[in-house]
Amino acid sequence: MKQSLITTAVVLLLYSFAYSQVQYEIRNYSIDFSGEGIEFVNYWNGTGFTPGDLLFRKDMQLTLDYQAAIPNQGMRYVRPHWLLNLVTVRNPGSDQADFDFDRLFEALDEFISRGMKPVFEVMGFPLLADKATAVEYDDFAQGIQDDGSQWVPDFEKREEYLLWYDFVYELVTELENRYGREELESWYFECFNEPDMPEWFWNQGIPALLNYWDATSEAIKAVNENYVFGGPGTALILSDEFKAVIEHTYNGINAITGEQGSVIDFISVHNKNLPYDMVESELEAFDFIREHYPGFQDISFWNNEADPTWGWIRPFWWRPRPWYAGFIVQSVDVHNRLIFDAVDINYGKLINDKGFLGDWYTRTALARFSNKRNQDRFWLIKKPVHNAMSLLAHMPGRRYQIEGYESKRELTTVIPTRKENGQIVLLVSNMPEFGPVRSGADSDHVITPEQKRLHDSAGAVVNLTVEHTGIRNPVFSHIRIDDIHANPYRAWIDVGKPEKLDRELYELLAGHMEPVIVNRKKSLENNRLNLMMTPSSVSMIVISEAEDRSGSSRQKPRVLHASRYEGYNGERKEFVRWEQTTDDVVAYNVYASHDGNKYTRINSTPVFDLGFLHVVPDDIDEVSYRVSIVEL
Repeated sequence: MKQSLITTAVVLLLYSFAYSQVQYEIRNYSIDFSGEGIEFVNYWNGTGFTPGDLLFRKDMQLTLDYQAAIPNQGMRYVRPHWLLNLVTVRNPGSDQADFDFDRLFEALDEFISRGMKPVFEVMGFPLLADKATAVEYDDFAQGIQDDGSQWVPDFEKREEYLLWYDFVYELVTELENRYGREELESWYFECFNEPDMPEWFWNQGIPALLNYWDATSEAIKAVNENYVFGGPGTALILSDEFKAVIEHTYNGINAITGEQGSVIDFISVHNKNLPYDMVESELEAFDFIREHYPGFQDISFWNNEADPTWGWIRPFWWRPRPWYAGFIVQSVDVHNRLIFDAVDINYGKLINDKGFLGDWYTRTALARFSNKRNQDRFWLIKKPVHNAMSLLAHMPGRRYQIEGYESKRELTTVIPTRKENGQIVLLVSNMPEFGPVRSGADSDHVITPEQKRLHDSAGAVVNLTVEHTGIRNPVFSHIRIDDIHANPYRAWIDVGKPEKLDRELYELLAGHMEPVIVNRKKSLENNRLNLMMTPSSVSMIVISEAEDRSGSSRQKPRVLHASRYEGYNGERKEFVRWEQTTDDVVAYNVYASHDGNKYTRINSTPVFDLGFLHVVPDDIDEVSYRVSIVEL
């Protein structure tokens, strides 16, 4: 139960220098692991970015390397905008149209080669082959700048949306020929992004949108009825466009078949908000569906742009900090408790749209330091939000109820699971509220004094009791993200906020970007844990058997490949990727040999993903790698 507030001087000694004004509220929780638990699958394993053209850039490809290296396919789906702008066409608007899909295939190969899957938005329009320039986008929303260089059908004219049907049929057939039917059955196809934002995306109105929907979905299903198509991916809950699509697919006359009703395999919305408000809006949309379209209440429901706020490029002070990591964990916990455990909803995906390329303050999982004279020379630094996804990737298993929450709007949350091997994993987050995440100012990249006061005063002492673990002699390991652990942004500030990084500066920051093991195999006394959750912090606790000898018989991870890139000043760097050989929560050490004989450890702290970036010393021709497991 919550008790009176007590100050740092009493509770927290290790962190007192960093949080001298923090007040810590005591929270007592207990978890009983005696039952079967609830099956817990990863429904947050996706991201997005715009535009698809970025896939040809080296910094986007390394971004995908990092995302694909999250364990347990913790980042499996990628949802880029404007993919169809990568197609070219000759003789458009006729039955002699000749489409070239090579550039699209080249982009999609970047996903497939890394074991990732697209949420394929059927978005954009083929580029006219005789136009020399590529499509251009505005800087803020990445909306298309229409200059007459593309084939854009008029979807209110039947002859033109029938040509679109033919195009989509050919597109999906060619995708199937290249990647195989089984592969495409693991994808999702979605309609044009945010059709209720005409100033940026769809600008032909609702009647044309419904014809587009029918022509697109029917063409996809004509290739294979098992392919999945949904939407409408609207920016606003219950917008006119959202209501029109749901009404049309339920009661309307299909523009292609002439029959009542249209394809909709999942219903997607975008709701950017803090987790509790996000769930409230999602339930509002679902209640609307259940009340007016009861036949749709079992269709999978998605929020596939579930971010704290809109505007990917707008700078916010909290994006490089552990607060954003806490947001990710709290979002999953709140959906677990207030949707999965409380409401009969077929909830499908909770996707954060943070796969962009940008700096500390933009909506990205990695901070980029790019050479303005050569964009192929750059550094990428993991933000805490990336590591939150890495830790969450270990949570699937059997989820258990937690006792001790006093309200539905808890800001300190715990997700308890048991893995198949018997390991117990607890993911604890503290995400303080500090008022609105955006202000009316031109920029929010600096925290205001009031936000800082509210944020920095909100700590928690978490007392956890775990019962009936089934572990005879339990020990625990503690992995941490907070202001002084796994926070390269703080290290960047400490060295003077350099805009250009050389090899030494990169390696200094990289040494701060992995989750930190603060306790390893420590005895769990009386089945109780005491955690000091500083403002904006995430802790993973792994409880296992002290005498576990699985490490001695583990298969050593095999190095799969090393992809070469260049640093800011042309430094040679290689992203080393290895296979996953265990579902246990483990970390890794990476070793390199520059002479074919002696292997030297090249990571300063254990790595929790399945990949590591090695900055190769000068004058080295060949490098070989080995990887070892760090038991937790």
